[in-house]
Amino acid sequence: MRLGIDIRELARGRATGIGRFVRDFVRFASEARPDHRFFLYGNQHTQVPGVGPNVETRLVPERLTLWWDQRVLPRLAARDQLDVLLSPYVKGPLCCPCPLVITIHDLLFLVLPEGGWRGRLRNLFYRSMARQVARRAALAFADSHHSSLDAQRFLDLPADKIRVLPLALSEGYHPVRDPVQLGAVWQRYGVQPPYVFYLGHFRPHKNVELLLRAYAALDLSLRQGYQLVLGGRPDHWQARCQGLAQELGIDSRVRFTGMVAEEDMPALYSGAELFVFPSRYEGFGLPPLEAMACGTAVVAANRTSLPEVVGHAGVLVDPDDPGGLAAVIGRILGDEEERVRLEGAGLERAARFTPSLVYGRQLAILEELARR
Repeated sequence: MRLGIDIRELARGRATGIGRFVRDFVRFASEARPDHRFFLYGNQHTQVPGVGPNVETRLVPERLTLWWDQRVLPRLAARDQLDVLLSPYVKGPLCCPCPLVITIHDLLFLVLPEGGWRGRLRNLFYRSMARQVARRAALAFADSHHSSLDAQRFLDLPADKIRVLPLALSEGYHPVRDPVQLGAVWQRYGVQPPYVFYLGHFRPHKNVELLLRAYAALDLSLRQGYQLVLGGRPDHWQARCQGLAQELGIDSRVRFTGMVAEEDMPALYSGAELFVFPSRYEGFGLPPLEAMACGTAVVAANRTSLPEVVGHAGVLVDPDDPGGLAAVIGRILGDEEERVRLEGAGLERAARFTPSLVYGRQLAILEELARR
């Protein structure tokens, strides 16, 4: 098979969930299928991953995204005589010389559209383009059954064109028990154990403000005993959360770490007493899965795709009830037996999301499409 992959999400200095998916899939597929040829398409900002002898990379400057999608990609696909072109987004060329496979991680821009006339106009354009691309695509991968339903609802994508495949865990997500390694990471990010941990963005749908209100509702002894650590890229939404922490009088016990390097994530997950993820909308939800793989008890929202990821290995809560979340956090922190049970269940659950299981199946579907 000659498989082309859009790798523009692998941008230098910017780590994203989609980028990690692209990197990990390329690494697995090129090693698992040495007889296949893989063609990676990026732009001037792309950080090329380490590749094997069966992988070729084409970097073409991108001045206008629409032109790159609709002109550059089809030209590259034709030149390389691809059997299949894989896009890690809900976009791709409308006229493609080979079957196009798109990937639906989430449809947040349609489910929770931006406000204002500019946002509405942008969302109208995105929705129109996404629908056209989905209609032209040979297949679509969806990270969860919830994302599959969103695709059917918002993109009019037929169910028989969708293959539901979860994301896989990247290498390195396992329990870290070395006290020297843990201590170095804690010092780097100003963390004072024991602590409750959150990792992700601070956009409104991530619901970090509810987590702050729940933490403020804990008994004083728990707040004094457990720091709340919030990891993620600083932005104006984080500034709002910092302001709320001051209003609630808990800012001295809340640590905003800033952006966390991927190599430090396993230690921060492993060192936490509890990982809390109250997001109202997720196409998949990698952080709870990563936390479980690192042997940490997980509390997550009972919305969208998170029940599919967490299953019965974590505690699911109403993301609109700060009092209920506070009660769950307090109960788990005070019950070591339950915490140990959740840690074991999480490790068992995370074992189902290995690259060989997930990406092996994805590769087999692409091979079948190429044969057809």
